[in-house]
Amino acid sequence: MVTITSEPNEELKISLCGRLTAENTPETQEKIMASIKSPSKITVDAAKLEYISSSGLRLLLLLKKQCPDLRIINVSRDVDEILRMTGFDTLLTVERALREISVEGCPCIGRGQYGEAYRLDRDTIVKLFAPNAATVDSVKRECQKAQDAFLLGVPTAISYEPVRCGQRLGLIFELVDAKSVREIVAADPSRLEELIPKCAALARNIHRLTPAPGAFPKMAEIYHSRIDALDDLFTPSELDLLHKMTDSIPMRKTFLHGDFHQGNIMVQGDNLLLIDMADAATGNPFYEVMGTYMLGVRLVQKLPPAMSKEIGGWDAPVVYKAWEIFQKHYVQENIDIVAAYSELRYLTFWKIFSLTGEFLSNEVQRIKKDFLPKVNDYIEHYETFLRQDF
Repeated sequence: MVTITSEPNEELKISLCGRLTAENTPETQEKIMASIKSPSKITVDAAKLEYISSSGLRLLLLLKKQCPDLRIINVSRDVDEILRMTGFDTLLTVERALREISVEGCPCIGRGQYGEAYRLDRDTIVKLFAPNAATVDSVKRECQKAQDAFLLGVPTAISYEPVRCGQRLGLIFELVDAKSVREIVAADPSRLEELIPKCAALARNIHRLTPAPGAFPKMAEIYHSRIDALDDLFTPSELDLLHKMTDSIPMRKTFLHGDFHQGNIMVQGDNLLLIDMADAATGNPFYEVMGTYMLGVRLVQKLPPAMSKEIGGWDAPVVYKAWEIFQKHYVQENIDIVAAYSELRYLTFWKIFSLTGEFLSNEVQRIKKDFLPKVNDYIEHYETFLRQDF
C-alpha cells in the first residue's frame, strides 16, 4: 500500500506499508510516478514497510534519479539490513527508525523543565523529553552535538542514541555517577569556595577549544533568532536595537556550552563534567559569561524569589557569592559590562521561561523604559573592551 501527500513547499511525501514485492511494485510505481511533477524534495516514510524486494529497490533508484535529495526515513531494522547488504545505504539518505524502549520500573533520577531522566541499568540513563518538547530532528541534533563535544575534548557524558518511549522521545546517555554543583551547594553552601573556582577553570578550558567549521551553530545567529521571536512584544525599531547589541559582540570560533550553570555542572570525584549539550554553539566566550551571570544574579534580581530558586536552586546570598567567586577566577576583575549586557541574554530566554501575564507585561515596560534607551550608549562605552580577547 502506498500513500502520497504533497506539501506546500513542493515536498512529496510517500508512505509505504507492508511488503514491496515484484507483484505489487509495478502498481505502486505507477501511482507514485503519476504524482511526481517537479518536487524539490521526496521523502519516503518506511515506518510501516516490512519488506522490500529487488523490484522495490529499483523503484527507489528511479525516485533517486527524479530527485537526488531523496530521503528514506523511519527504516526498520529488517529493511535497513536489506539496504545495508545490497549497498543501498551508501546510495541513498537513510534514516533508521528510533529504537523503542520502556521506563516502566526504572527509577526517575531527575526532573526538569523539559522532561525527566530515568536510570535504565547500571551503565545508562535516558533523558526523556516532555510531550511536544522535542522533535526527532532536535533530539538527533542534541545527540550529535554531545558526541561532537566529547570528541572535541569537552568533559561530558557519552551520548548513545535517540529513542522512543511510547509517544515521547528520549536520548540515551552514559550513566555518570555524580551530583550537580547545584545539589551539592544547596546541601552545603560552604563548598562554594571549593567548587566555583573549579567551575571557572572548566569554563576557561572549554573556551580554549575550537570546533571544526559548521560542527555547531553560531551563538550570534541563535540570539538573532530568539530576538525575532519577541516581535509580539517589541516594535521593529526596538528589535533592531537588540540585533545591533548582539552584533556589537565580536565573532569568535570558540566552543560554548550555551547553558553553563550549576545544574549542568556535575562533580565526579575531583573532576567536573558538563551535561546537556542542547545549546552548544560557537562564538565569543562573553556570551557564556553573560549567560552564567543572567542565570544567577539577574534571575535573583528580576524574578520572584520562589521562581528564581526553583530555576537556580539557590537562595539569593548564595547566588551573589557564587558570582563573586566565579568572576574573580574567570576574568580576574569586576566588569560592569556583564550586568549591562545581561539584559540581552535575559530577553533571549523569555520564550524559554514562558513568562506570561502581569509579570511579563511589567518586564516589557521596564525594558522599554530603562534598558532600550541605553543600548547605544552601552555599545559605544564597551566597544574597546569587547574587541579584546575575553
